[in-house]
Amino acid sequence: MSQQFQFLDIIFLGIIVLLLINRLRSVLGTRPSSDESVDKTQQSSQNSKIVDISEYRTIENETGAKLEHDLSASAGFEEDSEVIQNLKKIKETYPSFDLVDFMQKAPRAFEYIALAFAKGNKSDLKPLLSPNIYKSFERVIDEREQRRETAEFSLIGFKAIRLNKAEMMGSDVELTVEFETEQTNIVKDENGNIIVGNPTYIETVTDVWTLRKNMKTNDPVWILTATHNKIQA
Repeated sequence: MSQQFQFLDIIFLGIIVLLLINRLRSVLGTRPSSDESVDKTQQSSQNSKIVDISEYRTIENETGAKLEHDLSASAGFEEDSEVIQNLKKIKETYPSFDLVDFMQKAPRAFEYIALAFAKGNKSDLKPLLSPNIYKSFERVIDEREQRRETAEFSLIGFKAIRLNKAEMMGSDVELTVEFETEQTNIVKDENGNIIVGNPTYIETVTDVWTLRKNMKTNDPVWILTATHNKIQA
């Protein structure tokens, strides 16, 4: 009887050993054959030679992609319009030209210049204006100071920003942009009394600005060369 129990114990232990061996194989895996090892070494060597060529695009392809990106900022023009044709020429001549970036930064430039003009800050205005525009702004600021008047400008928001014209003159590029804004404008006398405007009245104003940049320089600043108000219909 005892021999029978010993025989069953041996069988039971054998089953446990087999289960442990299978378990270890499933966790650790088996050693690859010499052929499999060579194949994996060759594959690793081949993978190390693969190069991502997306960083080596030609100038033509890169320019075309950027041009398509830029034209998305000039929606509203026909494909054969003068603006579109001029934008294509600008992009072909100066691949670094980025209309989308310009249209995103133009509102900030508008607000910065408008606030500086209202505050009479000539030092902030001078680097951003052409000599003729600066003289015009300076004259208005000086006249206000002589009358001891102060101007207050508040930009509520932009209703629309539209590209009207694009031109290339030698190494200079000029873009004309229409800013339709909601704003408040008041002028106070030396005693702080309002003589022009109403602080509670929000008016819609459309300004048309022309900005110029020499594309052969590294200076990122676009200079304001012309400005006028568009009469609301």
